[in-house]
Amino acid sequence: MVKSDIISATKANRLYWLGRYECRVYLTLHQLNKCFDEMIDGEPDDYTEFWQKLDASGIYKTNDEFTYGMLYDDTNPCSVLSAQKYAMDNAIMLREDIMSETLSYLEMSIALLKKCKQEATVNISHLQPIIDWSMAFWGSAEQRLQNHKALNIMLIGRNVENLDMQLRFGYPFRRIALAYDSLKRCCREMSGVLDENISGQLDQLITSSLYDLDDNEYKSKVIKYVNQLVRV
Repeated sequence: MVKSDIISATKANRLYWLGRYECRVYLTLHQLNKCFDEMIDGEPDDYTEFWQKLDASGIYKTNDEFTYGMLYDDTNPCSVLSAQKYAMDNAIMLREDIMSETLSYLEMSIALLKKCKQEATVNISHLQPIIDWSMAFWGSAEQRLQNHKALNIMLIGRNVENLDMQLRFGYPFRRIALAYDSLKRCCREMSGVLDENISGQLDQLITSSLYDLDDNEYKSKVIKYVNQLVRV
């Protein structure tokens, strides 16, 4: 018997946010690696710009506090541990769809994060396996998720998060344009998921002539529209 490919609104929402949160884990660790290298010989407040870009809720006074907080602070929704927990919460409810093998990569990441938190490890290199497991998670999901629509919703979530993070961290126009095109291609796979009005606004804003992330009003508007683009 062929299973129905109809997806409930609740499941679609969980798939979308699983994709977003798991992408957030990967990209936050990637950016933290870069920031950590810059802070090693820098001033105590070198982390401030990073903190502001993520709108993190934690207030950290030293580089070590910042690194530890961005990795393990449960009260900070922008920390790696928080994002991984949110991804795990959604994945557990989708176990029958993504299968245990895919879920296991998130379980290993949570276990390693908790271990490093207990040991107060602030050396980000110890968390390299999480980056590897995040990539393996996506490979496993693409192999085992039989419902094409379900997989596409996860990929839409990943693309939204990727574009959002690239905008926050001031990536060049070429990278943003490519990320935006990738997101729209995923959205076109599913009728009605793309808000055409918001898409039209973004089409006008994400152009080489207007692109200016040093303009805070422009940057805030584009990020807001990116997060309103998908109707899931």
